[in-house]
Amino acid sequence: MDLRQIEYFRLVARAGSFSAAAKGAYVTQQTLSASVASLEQEWGIPLFNRRRQGVELTAFGETMLPACEHLLDEAASLGGLVDRYRESVAQTATFAYASASLQQQGEGFTLEGLARFRADHADADLRVFELTSDACLSALAQGEVDLAFVVGEPDPAQFSFTKLVDAHLLVALPADHPLTSKEAISFRDLAGVPIFPTPDLKETYHRIVTGFERYGLKPNYVPLPFSLENAQRFVRNGEGVDFSPEHNADEPPEGIVYRPLTPEDAFTLPLGLAEKRGAPQSPLMTELKEFILAR
Repeated sequence: MDLRQIEYFRLVARAGSFSAAAKGAYVTQQTLSASVASLEQEWGIPLFNRRRQGVELTAFGETMLPACEHLLDEAASLGGLVDRYRESVAQTATFAYASASLQQQGEGFTLEGLARFRADHADADLRVFELTSDACLSALAQGEVDLAFVVGEPDPAQFSFTKLVDAHLLVALPADHPLTSKEAISFRDLAGVPIFPTPDLKETYHRIVTGFERYGLKPNYVPLPFSLENAQRFVRNGEGVDFSPEHNADEPPEGIVYRPLTPEDAFTLPLGLAEKRGAPQSPLMTELKEFILAR
């Protein structure tokens, strides 16, 4: 028994003949008749009394028709539920970006642009999270995030990566720090200086550690929880320095001065979009990705 057999039974019952029902269903009379006969054989009781001028329901057919109609209505309702779910999934997406990686406004992909995209899709369910770059990749791998803006190119076997920009780090110093007299800062200049921890333990952390190692040094990281506000407070209060994205220097907070690394110590960090290979993408996420790439 399948729903098509039930539907054919209902059509014949309503039409009063196999020929009229076949025309309404756009199938041959033989197909319709064979389907109903198969249903009767399966149940072991005839549904129709067949007469030359048409058909009429048997007592069993009269009993079964309301139940079959209810079943077909429920099936249609289930189909509507599936359609609504598909529509909701199409308008649902989760996006994460690495802490401190996005500037508030300006050229390229910015927090202001992301807010504008969300405002233009007010009826959609776009969930946005700020995480460390490492946490972004972990969430991607576990299917908790659909798309992420991360620091450094991730494992190509597990993720696809579209680079958007090469970012530079500056050294954020207290305004009265002696190193502000220098035009550029070397890792050697930072020997023993307390440093605010980086937001990720892979790309950024590795580059800084490697920079210090060239001079036989180790960075003096202070164990504090990362946030942009904490980092700026740390520097402004004269507690130490921070390696900060260059866009933070566009409008430097009061009490903080930014200096570049010396040419021999300077490095760039690739920033871009990461996706888990083979993971499905909702139409909303596809649209967001196109929006970001167009910036």
